[in-house]
Amino acid sequence: MSAGPLKRGVAYALVQTGMLSLHRRRFERARAVILVYHRVNDEANPFFPALHVRHFLEQVEYLARHYEVAPLESTLQWLAEGAPGRARAVLTFDDGYPDTHDIVLPALQRLGLPATLFLCTGPPETGRLVWSDRTRCAIQDATAEVLHLPDLDLPVFTLRDAPSRVRAMERVVSRMKRLPPARIAQALALIESQLAPRPSSRGLLGWDQVRAIARGPFTLGAHTHNHYLLSNLSLEEIAHEVGTSVDLIERHVGVRVRSFAYPNGLAEDYDERSRRILADLGIRYAVTCRHGFARAQTDPYQVARVYTTERYLPLFATRIAGLTREPSQEVA
Repeated sequence: MSAGPLKRGVAYALVQTGMLSLHRRRFERARAVILVYHRVNDEANPFFPALHVRHFLEQVEYLARHYEVAPLESTLQWLAEGAPGRARAVLTFDDGYPDTHDIVLPALQRLGLPATLFLCTGPPETGRLVWSDRTRCAIQDATAEVLHLPDLDLPVFTLRDAPSRVRAMERVVSRMKRLPPARIAQALALIESQLAPRPSSRGLLGWDQVRAIARGPFTLGAHTHNHYLLSNLSLEEIAHEVGTSVDLIERHVGVRVRSFAYPNGLAEDYDERSRRILADLGIRYAVTCRHGFARAQTDPYQVARVYTTERYLPLFATRIAGLTREPSQEVA
């Protein structure tokens, strides 16, 4: 969602007059801004929203000029030790899409900036999209024009054009993410049966690409195997989802991860059971999609992050300074 002219004007003035730099020196101590990204590309596909490459590059170059861009784990340790020196920023990427390898990796290598990729291991291991992306593809590429999912308490969707399909996709994915795995599988099978979608051409991040990412400025973290919300799972299912992700990364890449990102990452999406299992698996830090800054008193298993789709650089600058907040935020 784009901001109005007034907000854009105020943000521009704060940057141009140096007031934002003053704010940073006086009020941004002993905290870090941990950014979360998903897709970075120029496809302009409304079914798979992404930050345009130009805007991503503007953002990371801005961060490099005004913050110390540091690895996640060392930043959280820095906070625990009192957080001396410049304000820090951390780059994190969730899920694992081909553009993380093709676009983000060379950009960060060129700039010498570290980042963390929280990898969902299902796609590289199985060669199939996760359930949510399969649902997006099924609706985008449907050959039928009507979708009826009465068991999900949703209306009948008429898929007559791209906007109607996007609206249907958003409603359906939002509803499905709150279901347990068996019901997600049932709903997905019904969607694909009804819509008979054309074969998807979307690419996947493979293990060779993951290994290349891990050799660059990236550290790997786990993000489950199938991207189910942990609060919807039994204790055994949580252990399987997280443990499989951790073990596969170690098997294919040779590193034992110490950090984790909760799928969707809101307060209702994980619980104390998840924290206990993470600790048992040797995970020391877990990040959320709860908006906020990481501070000295941050719970290491509930680290807040900042997500923004803002394309106007002055507004990005004021948002990571905590002066403005995006009206709506996509989480995944």
